[in-house]
Amino acid sequence: MHKVLEEYLPGIFGSGFKALAKRFKITGGHKLIMKWYQQWDGTIDSLKPKPKGHRARTMTEQEVNDYIVEFVKSKNNEHVHINYKMVQAHIESALKRHVPIRTVRRYGKEHGIKWKKTRELTLRDVGQFRRTFQRVNKNRLIFIDEIAIYSVAIPRKTLVCPGEQPLILVTQPSAYAKRYDFIGAVNGSKPIACMTLTPEDRNYRKIKGVRQEIISEWITDTLAPAINQLQIDNIYLICDRSTSHNGVNMMEALRAGRCTSVKEIIHMPTASAKYLSPLDNPLWHSFRESIRNQHPLSPTDIPLLLSKTFYSLSKQEIKNAYRKCSLIYGNNEYYDRP
Repeated sequence: MHKVLEEYLPGIFGSGFKALAKRFKITGGHKLIMKWYQQWDGTIDSLKPKPKGHRARTMTEQEVNDYIVEFVKSKNNEHVHINYKMVQAHIESALKRHVPIRTVRRYGKEHGIKWKKTRELTLRDVGQFRRTFQRVNKNRLIFIDEIAIYSVAIPRKTLVCPGEQPLILVTQPSAYAKRYDFIGAVNGSKPIACMTLTPEDRNYRKIKGVRQEIISEWITDTLAPAINQLQIDNIYLICDRSTSHNGVNMMEALRAGRCTSVKEIIHMPTASAKYLSPLDNPLWHSFRESIRNQHPLSPTDIPLLLSKTFYSLSKQEIKNAYRKCSLIYGNNEYYDRP
């Protein structure tokens, strides 16, 4: 810039602003050179950018942390709604001075506070559910759930020598394998009852999967007698919100099976089974892996194999599953929640 301005000679053809812009190929054109000239006093230092003044902080860094960040964090932990007007009111109440809401937003953004879409938590949310049943004897908590097992289920891993491939010979691709619907029930110490719905059963009944009538029939014929053998009163029967788990129908099925020890049918919060059900987390995983490790499977032996594998679940496995779902007294009910 200084070199260009030294070439400027007022009133001399070829030394004006436009000529200099063309000669030195100035991107901003002659107007930029005029701006430099207004700032220039003949020295290089006069062309250096001058530091811009910063606005005075309305709140100190410590105040921002105490009255914005920590306040929002506390409301998040309480799972209640929070917005910047509420934050502003909290700040002004604590500091006894006015702080513009635009300033509050700017400080919040600088510290990573963002707007995020909310998710509903009903009265029986994950934490509330766990807190409610942590104090209940685990043998009084019976969980039921379903899982699909396929006739072609190869082990996930196999030993392979250098240069070889981990290929397993199967009779048909797993995409075309037959599906067996399995229903199981456990309490805090052992498997209670189970049932396998085979492809032939589904074809005979003209259904595509587990339906209300299947659940009701299984409860009356199998689960109710098994619960009676436990000789435990005030039992909670817990399941997900599947359309096949109709609470009224399930209670009627229990009464039809002469079971009066079930106090209530409890439905877990929507999309929470992986956090709350010992079957869904992690018993079904170990159950499925046990089946995989017995490859190849004979279709005629699968129902018996499923039943045998389910009843072989140990007391320690089940206890660990209840602990992982934070159903044990003293566990943090929100330890695995985002």
